[in-house]
Amino acid sequence: MANKKIKIPTKDNLANVALFYLSRFAASEESLRKVLANRVRRAAMAHTEFAEDKAAQAKLYAAIDEIVEQHKLSGVINDAEFARIKTNSMRRSGRSSRDISQRLRHKGVAGELIDNSLSQEDGGSDDMKAALIFAKKRRIPALLQKGITLEQKRKEFAAFARAGFSYDISKKILGGGIEGYEELTDPF
Repeated sequence: MANKKIKIPTKDNLANVALFYLSRFAASEESLRKVLANRVRRAAMAHTEFAEDKAAQAKLYAAIDEIVEQHKLSGVINDAEFARIKTNSMRRSGRSSRDISQRLRHKGVAGELIDNSLSQEDGGSDDMKAALIFAKKRRIPALLQKGITLEQKRKEFAAFARAGFSYDISKKILGGGIEGYEELTDPF
C-alpha cells in the first residue's frame, strides 16, 4: 500500500528541493547530497514498486550528482568558503579548533579544506579567544570572583575538555590546575 503523502521524486522535483534547501541554508556538497538522497530513500520506503525499481533509483541518484555539480559550477556550493564561514562563526560562539574540525567533518567537508580554514586564523590565540568566550558563557568570571571550590573547578575543567580545549588553555582561564591532574594526564 503506497503512502500518498510521500511522492516519488523526479529530476525536476529534486532540482527544486535543492534550490529551496540552498535558499534557506548554507550547505556543503555532502549535506546537499544527503538531503536529496533522503528524498529518494524515503520514497523507496513508502512505495514498494519504486523500491523494487533499482533502475529508476539509479537514475535519480545520477540526477543528484548532476544537480550537485551544477550548483558547484555556479558557485552556490563552495566547500572551501563554507568551511571558512562556519569556522569564523563557530569561533565567535566559543568553539575550539577540535570541535570545529569535528563538526565540519560531520558536514562532509574535506580534511584539507578544514585545515586551510583553521590555518587562516592565528591558531593558538584564536583557541584562547574562543575559550574566553566559552568561559563567559559558562559564567566562570563571576565564579572565579566569588571563589571556586575544587569540585566546581573539576566540573569546569571537564566542560572545557568536552568542548575540545587543551588542558593548558583551561588552566590559564581557571587560574591554575587541579593538583595531581597533570601527573594523571602526562603521556610521558
